[in-house]
Amino acid sequence: MPIPPQPPDFSTRMSDSQAQFIEVDALRVGMYIYLDLGWIGHPFALNNFKIISTSQIDTIRGLGLQRLRWSPERSDLNASESPPPTEIKLEVNAAAANHRQCLLDQRATLARCEREFSTATHTFRHLLKQLQQQPTVARELAEEMIGGLVGNLFEQDESFIRLLSEKAGEHSSLHTINVTVITLLLGKRLGLDAATLKPLGLGALLHDIGKIALPERLRWRDKDLNATERNLFQQHVIYGAEMAAEMGLNESICTIISQHHEYVDGSGFPNQLAGDALQPASRILSLVNHYDNLCNPANPVAAITPHKALALMFAHQQHKFDNNYLGIFIRMMGVYPPGSLVLLTDNRYALVVSVNSTRPLKPRVLIYDQKLPSEEALIVDLEKETSLGIRLSLKPVQLPRAVFDYLSPGQRLCYFFERARDLIDAQESR
Repeated sequence: MPIPPQPPDFSTRMSDSQAQFIEVDALRVGMYIYLDLGWIGHPFALNNFKIISTSQIDTIRGLGLQRLRWSPERSDLNASESPPPTEIKLEVNAAAANHRQCLLDQRATLARCEREFSTATHTFRHLLKQLQQQPTVARELAEEMIGGLVGNLFEQDESFIRLLSEKAGEHSSLHTINVTVITLLLGKRLGLDAATLKPLGLGALLHDIGKIALPERLRWRDKDLNATERNLFQQHVIYGAEMAAEMGLNESICTIISQHHEYVDGSGFPNQLAGDALQPASRILSLVNHYDNLCNPANPVAAITPHKALALMFAHQQHKFDNNYLGIFIRMMGVYPPGSLVLLTDNRYALVVSVNSTRPLKPRVLIYDQKLPSEEALIVDLEKETSLGIRLSLKPVQLPRAVFDYLSPGQRLCYFFERARDLIDAQESR
């Protein structure tokens, strides 16, 4: 028959003169510890025992204790592995201080990204207000904005694509800024220099300006339209190219705008252009625009995950895109782009928050940890965790409710550049 749990061993507890207190976070395998709890207050057979596995440590930490007694005399540790209680406390304090500093660095980096994204969205909205009355002013705003983004992009060898919170900028500008940022990153990965990137960036920033000439009810709809509405909606491409010309932009930028809904197989609009009839910059923009429309459709209910969007484009829509550009785009975004919900190889849930556009297979993730408030959770760089990887992608509905609330995946994806220099500086300060 099973052995019933034993009551506390008071004789051992009283005779062990070497028992000292230790913080729970400092426990290690080999320590002999005492649980000053009733026998129903923990799942172990005895109240005092030697720790033989990390799973026992995890269980002890889950009991809610801040510290407990241990016996260095009865522990199986080398002298070098058994620091005195004062040193252990200093180590714990140092770890806590390091955690706080990492959090501050992490928050500062995100705040900077969100500030820059917010500035970009407000600049774009101001540009739209100037567009019809002062098109030259609108052009100057656009050129200054793209010049700044391209300059920042070439200040560093590596750039990260960062997922932001939905509060970062105006929703109506979110798609435009997403497309601009990712288009510039893809252009750089394709080897374009700064001079070539600027017209591409201007085409991306202004690709949807023609929508301001549409009736309000059609501006943000591209589904469930009747034939008349669909024809009118498609005219935004032509209106946009005309507005770009009125701004004084050159013909190549106007062409990029006029072709941003065309596909290489001729299935796009408004002119069903195909193959070499599309200029290279238009093929880049068309691809990125399509991706963001899958992830951020006019109706958020129709959104699909970034992972599924890439899978769909690769498996079923390859014919629409330049295959070389599509392959490089997928390699740049990674199999699990920012915003992807994933299950890690150790069965923990995580949200991909940042991807290195040159090394995307090991993204940076926010991991669900029920023992730690979400606002105190550190982002983990999987590139530095050699034993940890991603097992599979998940849909939001597949997450337990507590995990969903913790990771807080937004209905809309918001992207911006995360400077590699900021991340290096934060890591060096730890």
